[in-house]
Amino acid sequence: MGQTSSLVDVCAWDEHNMHASWVLLHITENAIAFGVNSSIIVYMFYALYCNLCNRLGRPPVGNYVGGRWSELSNDILRSLLERLSIVDFHRAKIVCRNWYICSKQTSRRQKRSPWLMLFQESSDCVLYNPDEDRVYKKRKRDFSRIRFLANSGNWFLTLDSGSNLCIVDVFSDGRINLPPLHSVKGGHFTLKRIGDGEFIERVASGDLGYSNMSVVDLRGLLWVDENKEEEYTVAWFFDTGSPYIAFCKKGEDHYRTIPTRIDVPREFRGLSDMVLRGDILYVYTTRRFIRILDLSGQEGFKDVSNTNILLPFYPASPPSDDETTYDGAISSHNIAVTTSGEVLLVESIAYKATSEIPRIFRLYKTDPNPYPDELIHKPNLSVEVDSLGNEALLLDLGITVPADPTLGIQPNSIYFTRHHRLRNCKLKPSCPDICPCICVFNLDTKKLTQFPSLSDLKPKDARWFLPS
Repeated sequence: MGQTSSLVDVCAWDEHNMHASWVLLHITENAIAFGVNSSIIVYMFYALYCNLCNRLGRPPVGNYVGGRWSELSNDILRSLLERLSIVDFHRAKIVCRNWYICSKQTSRRQKRSPWLMLFQESSDCVLYNPDEDRVYKKRKRDFSRIRFLANSGNWFLTLDSGSNLCIVDVFSDGRINLPPLHSVKGGHFTLKRIGDGEFIERVASGDLGYSNMSVVDLRGLLWVDENKEEEYTVAWFFDTGSPYIAFCKKGEDHYRTIPTRIDVPREFRGLSDMVLRGDILYVYTTRRFIRILDLSGQEGFKDVSNTNILLPFYPASPPSDDETTYDGAISSHNIAVTTSGEVLLVESIAYKATSEIPRIFRLYKTDPNPYPDELIHKPNLSVEVDSLGNEALLLDLGITVPADPTLGIQPNSIYFTRHHRLRNCKLKPSCPDICPCICVFNLDTKKLTQFPSLSDLKPKDARWFLPS
């Protein structure tokens, strides 16, 4: 504690040092080194608190030893929380209940730029803030036997070595355990665990055989609404042609199912890609139609797809397959959902890593006002989109977010990490090696921003996420 005790003098030395960069430099170096060490965070807070009280002409309440932190006034505590970096803010809010409640009422004056979760060859995970060009190591938690399936804000959907799903907050000790995979109820299917990571999937009625499923093929989606007491929705499926999607919401002890084959119109069967935004699940089917499912009801799901104009959603010049190889490049397709709920088709064209421009993107949307003749003669009604406007696309999540350069979110840009995030598709042998490709693509300039400093970390995978 010798190093931290001298920081009281540093804090009193200059009131302008009471900002995020100061706390980031000193609290983070100590707190990260020991994991989430609340005593160190409390000590640092007390230094800031005493200095702030002196400036306001108020006597400090309580002390570090006495620990009467519940008596801190909310205005003082909010002023302290506002000065923390996002990492230290999330650590500080778990010190005690009052601090947590106050954190929910605090508007931090920090940049909310996208971050990266990097998965290294050594099985370690680190957090990277491009705005600071700084790496944060998670030393307390062992993620070596954890798979990260999806993310929403600070929360990540994970699968451990015991085939258990849970949601974890990467900035704190927050953890939400989810129902076991075999707790699928209702619908046409049952799932029974038969071994370590192995399951048998059966049709619930009749004797129509069974399928063996492995958690190796498990894929998932997550949405967390932190404005509603951390309400969440989780969806998952087995990427081996599984005939259903399973989902659950906060407070439920089992999963309900959405069939993808049985009792489903031909156009809406199967899945090629999915996006979860709030309680709405968007499915890009194998026949390239958009299926929209509302998961907000208590009795299951409701299909709210637009069936008035039912045409496949292809690029303006439709490819022959979901993955097309030409001129040494590979073209793949995903869907994305804007803040207004509009579905876009994203075409990613990747060239060899040695190319001057290794990757470009194109966006398409369905023509909202087609001519009657087009409904008869055109194979699809997509038109190319030149701009996202004042939004940015986080392709790992499949959603757009409001952009603001002053907050570190570049407008009209696509944040990308790798090919085929949701599905476990294999690249053809002739395709270039493009995994991972951590970059930001600007639709205006067609320029690609990469992060060469990350090469020293040797990431085998990465995910963009937007801290909340």
